[in-house]
Amino acid sequence: MTDDELVRRLDASLEKPDAELEDDLPDLLDELAGRTEDLVRAHPETFGRVIDRMATMDIASVVAANPDTADRFQELLWAGVHVLVETSPEVREEIDDDITVSFEADDCPMAGHLEVDADERTIRGGAGRLDDAMLEITGPAETLVGLIVGSVDPIQGFIRQRYEMDGPVHKGTRLAPIMTSLSEQVSAEA
Repeated sequence: MTDDELVRRLDASLEKPDAELEDDLPDLLDELAGRTEDLVRAHPETFGRVIDRMATMDIASVVAANPDTADRFQELLWAGVHVLVETSPEVREEIDDDITVSFEADDCPMAGHLEVDADERTIRGGAGRLDDAMLEITGPAETLVGLIVGSVDPIQGFIRQRYEMDGPVHKGTRLAPIMTSLSEQVSAEA
């Protein structure tokens, strides 16, 4: 399938009701495998729409029904994040500290990580936890996705105990403005 065909298929699926999109998602994410960064660069608005739509879905039930979907969704999410950071001076300006984070959903089998690199001014992430992460974040899948797409404010979410964080508070404090700036860029693409 060509990139344009895949983008048209993605766009069509995004117009469907949640149940139908959930049925389409595993195959769509399989088609995206290995092509994600290039597609995000060429079609950032489609990436924004996918992420925006994922924020409105019941991620925990989607992942529980299809555990492999979580890993493929994270490939899309983190590839998109990497491209947005690469092309966004606003986000890059916020990156001034090395921070590693492992996160795990407490309501479904979803775990992942992110690595903020101050020298490169990049953010990379993926499925699976890091062995030596500075921060450990645990919470509902909806909250974890919300931290990235902007529906959950990092500081207010922590204060309101929407998620738990273990590790140095100053690293969490440094991560918050990065995540806020990143979620603003994701929202701008939607």
